[in-house]
Amino acid sequence: MRLQNLPKDIEVANLKEEDILSLRVSDFKFEYIDKSDQITCKRIKEFIERHEWLGKMPHRPTHRFIATYKGHLAGVIVMATPNAFSNLLGRENRNKEKLISRGACISWSPKNLASSLIMFGIKWMVKNTSYRYFSAYSDTEARELGTIYQACNFKYLGQNSGARFEYHDPSNPEKGWFSDRIFRKTTSYKKYALERGVEWQKDWSYRDKVFWNEIPEIISKQLKLASKNHQANCSRRRVPRKHKYVYILAPTKKETKSLLNAFKELNPKLINLSYPKSRGPSLGGRSIDRIEVQKLTRRPTSWWPTDVEKIPQKKFYSIKEVVEMYGISQYLIYHHIKSDPTFPYVNVGIKKRFLINPKAFEMWLLKRSHKLNQEQHNLPCANELMEVI
Repeated sequence: MRLQNLPKDIEVANLKEEDILSLRVSDFKFEYIDKSDQITCKRIKEFIERHEWLGKMPHRPTHRFIATYKGHLAGVIVMATPNAFSNLLGRENRNKEKLISRGACISWSPKNLASSLIMFGIKWMVKNTSYRYFSAYSDTEARELGTIYQACNFKYLGQNSGARFEYHDPSNPEKGWFSDRIFRKTTSYKKYALERGVEWQKDWSYRDKVFWNEIPEIISKQLKLASKNHQANCSRRRVPRKHKYVYILAPTKKETKSLLNAFKELNPKLINLSYPKSRGPSLGGRSIDRIEVQKLTRRPTSWWPTDVEKIPQKKFYSIKEVVEMYGISQYLIYHHIKSDPTFPYVNVGIKKRFLINPKAFEMWLLKRSHKLNQEQHNLPCANELMEVI
């Protein structure tokens, strides 16, 4: 994108090649931009849409930082509220997390401008707010490694973050691919209510939170069903997991050390993870180009197989393979293994490695379904019908 935008950016800034080569980070001015500055906020939005790979602003942005050169906008960092707060520093500190959600520099900017702007933003936040740790993601689909975060000495948390699937609405193709969070947003529920002729009340929600206990039960069921139907009618594709980084900083060295010690105690497996070096997305060894778009289908029953043709035929399947075939959670299977003596599984090896026979598993499911139907409709079993009165 930098190469693509370079000719136009040079023309707008009226710079010469020798001027660009002589640029240094010290030539730029770093600033925090309050949300009340609507003109600059609009410029930031346009800058992100042009220079950032995702091409759009994040959900729930809160803080904005810019770098300018002679009045020209050259770099932008946007921080936002995390979609899900982590417990990296303990549950009592989870409200001290801030997400570095978007960041971009203009094509003619010097090498270290991005890292300098990130650290300026973090230090400003620590000095002026209560936030103490800052998370960031690198999108492998964009061939990102997080080189800037590595240069800033962020802690690497592995490649196990982000949504597993993205969705595409055929009725609104301009929206592009999006995560499943869109189906649970307040604005989406308001849209579902409008389509059903229901007037949304003010006490039903506040910002991004929906108060389901305030909504009549009949209406809440309709809205939740509409959300599920909307998701079922969208195309779905699997996406690779993202790299995640975190930077921990406090106003004093003593407090910073205390937070770092808490991080080490609570996350022993994440200490000193080596930075990734290979670029490009992968899903189980497959390139992103080989991933097919999957159309969601309505299952006849809750346990109906979803992807059987992609699973090799074997006598026994692992827990993960059963989860992918039947669209159920691993937690549910482990729950039945521990609590249900009739659940068909075998334990292989010294360590616990559970395998499941598919035929026995389907028979177990059918028996549970028959039993459930009999209990719900008060139907007699075969032995009861054969009894002579």
